[in-house]
Amino acid sequence: MNKLVLTFFTFLIHFLVFSQEYLEPLKTNYQLIHQDLKPSYNRTSSVQNNDFIYLTDTVFLPIVDDFSTDKYKKYDANINDVSVSDSMWYALFDTAGNLISNFQTFMGDTTYEYHYDSVQINGVDTLIEYSIPLNSSFLYIQNISSYPITGSLVEVWPNLTVYDSSWTIASPDLAIVGNNPDYNQDSLTLYFVPPLSDDLDKLWLDNSTYKNTSYPVNPLTIGVATFDGLNNNGYPYDFSASSAVDWSDELTSKPLFLNADNSGNSYDISDSIYLTFWYQSGGIGESPDLFDSLRLEYFIPNQNYWKRIWSTGGFTSDDWLFQHFLLDDTLYFQDGFQFRFSNYGNQTGSLDHWHLDYVILGANRSFADTVMNDWAFQFEPTSMLQDYTHMPWKHYKQVSQSVTLNEVVIPSYNSSINNKFLQPAAMDLFYDNSLLTSIPYNPTSLNVPGLSNFDMIYDLGNGFEFNTTVADTFATFDARFYLATNTTPERLSENDTIYYSQEFKNFYAYDDGTAEAAYGLVSSGAELAYKFELPTGISDTIRSVQIHFSPSVNDASSDPFFLQIWEDSSGQPGQLIYTTDDVNLPTFYYPKYNLGVNGFCQYELPYNVPVSGTYYVGWRQSTANRLNVGFDKNINRQNDIFYKVGSGWNNTIFEGALMIRPVFVSPADNLVSHPTLKRTSNVKLYPNPTRDVLSVSTDLPIREIEVYDLQGRIVFSIIYSDGFINVSDWDNGIYLVKVNFKNGKTNTKKLIIQH
Repeated sequence: MNKLVLTFFTFLIHFLVFSQEYLEPLKTNYQLIHQDLKPSYNRTSSVQNNDFIYLTDTVFLPIVDDFSTDKYKKYDANINDVSVSDSMWYALFDTAGNLISNFQTFMGDTTYEYHYDSVQINGVDTLIEYSIPLNSSFLYIQNISSYPITGSLVEVWPNLTVYDSSWTIASPDLAIVGNNPDYNQDSLTLYFVPPLSDDLDKLWLDNSTYKNTSYPVNPLTIGVATFDGLNNNGYPYDFSASSAVDWSDELTSKPLFLNADNSGNSYDISDSIYLTFWYQSGGIGESPDLFDSLRLEYFIPNQNYWKRIWSTGGFTSDDWLFQHFLLDDTLYFQDGFQFRFSNYGNQTGSLDHWHLDYVILGANRSFADTVMNDWAFQFEPTSMLQDYTHMPWKHYKQVSQSVTLNEVVIPSYNSSINNKFLQPAAMDLFYDNSLLTSIPYNPTSLNVPGLSNFDMIYDLGNGFEFNTTVADTFATFDARFYLATNTTPERLSENDTIYYSQEFKNFYAYDDGTAEAAYGLVSSGAELAYKFELPTGISDTIRSVQIHFSPSVNDASSDPFFLQIWEDSSGQPGQLIYTTDDVNLPTFYYPKYNLGVNGFCQYELPYNVPVSGTYYVGWRQSTANRLNVGFDKNINRQNDIFYKVGSGWNNTIFEGALMIRPVFVSPADNLVSHPTLKRTSNVKLYPNPTRDVLSVSTDLPIREIEVYDLQGRIVFSIIYSDGFINVSDWDNGIYLVKVNFKNGKTNTKKLIIQH
């Protein structure tokens, strides 16, 4: 189905079934944006002046990658690097190999010398014209628009038109150089980057696929390569139309020695070389459509040709599917053989996802060699804290043991058909590269059954906490987890160890920092509230809110919104603590997209807002357009997400976490001091709007009530006692009701009169 039509029907179904909240695919990938990669390594790569040509090494069998580590070749050379060499290439040479002058230009077709003479014909002075072709020559002309540089011998003519008359002394009278020559001298400087030591363990030439742990469902090992409609910089391949489809991401192997191994022995069909891989359609991303596809090709060096081997159309499933191919043609057994995967689908966003895992190309295998024989981690931890992925360091230091996990659970998978027997393992904790502690893994079982999932439970103990003396402002602790078995052999050992950094800065976060979708509300005045809770005994002031907005179907960067903070009322947002919708000086904010690798915009509040206990952070929209906040589908905080498009609050129907983070005042702040909002007694005006009478509810004794119009003029004042204020004769409009308490404090509320 056409992606534009599908999007419309998805939108319509959501509108009819899910009211006015929506979850949409992403337009970009902010974690890749601003990476300045230069993949100028293809055989016919277009080149520009001062371009880089990356030379690649040829690798030996076996090829094994489960994408748990980064095996993508990097393209980040600088012309000042010691290893980089440069060459100047020229376009024009004569047949003796001499360089043609920059002042000489040529045409690809005949040019002429025109002669004029005046003769008597029948007594009349008559002008006669005749032409003589100029002499041609041969030049060696190089094509410097692509690399490798190629050239050929070409016949050319001078870029001149010559005029000569018999009645003038000068010969010729005039020689005109053409303005648009077919050939002129040009030059190109290319910088050649040889393989470096860091390149030797790399397997892939492309960077367009997204290596990640967030999109797959139940992967075989930690990490996959995801194919979608975004390029290696995180932007759509085609912005022109929402229905644009074509071949998009590629994952290309380095050239391989298939004519000989590293001992000089030749390979042939009898060596039983198989290519194996696992793939998943969609995962927690968007499933590809029926006419989308994932493809495998082989490169035949002596034919300079990519041969199609396999492909599959799109479908919806969380299953991992297996493919197993024997190299059964003598064409493949050449040095320089390569293979590559590519996807066909929508090119306008993070759409039509395929996930690739565990690619193996090796000799002496069999048709039955379809088991990975590997016990590996599947995911890294999301947090070592009980409720949050991040929290302010100054808060943690006050309540460390009560908010730290007693155990960390990390999923693993045994892809062997046999049991894997557990060996001693551990979690090592580091600060600033120094080992703080090592906590042994105490297994609850002696083995991991074949072809099964197994949770590795690292028991940290009831008294575990991060060392609160190591830093005053912010702190980051690095944890290393590893598993071990005495069962051999395993195909890979690198997926037996994972690292996780527990950061403590100045904000609270539920999300893991990666968005898989964009969440938004469609209703003017809609409100979104996200529930947070300070630990018992802690009160503090919020100075800003970090939000990651993700470009999606619509661009909301010009749609203003107000930041708001609410108190709790029986598990839902209650009384407003603060809104930037101030009648005297409203503060508008706008979604900002693609902010580099951390992806969050910091929205400063006009006041530092005090909070304690349970509170809610969010916004009120001024338009009906979706603002598209990032939505983390790997952490479920559904019960903490509330929205209001009418008179009451509702929980979201979507499972996930919003990428909204309240930021607290910190000793590390280097900002101009903001005033702190003074908390006063709760005041409620009801009904509001009203047309007849007004009641004022509060928990402190009232001394006086003053009412102002929006120009600041006092229009009403009364010494208030419990009862009603008659407003039936007031004009329609907005008023400010200032409540003065007997203890000297005040509170101002907005009142609407509507007859």
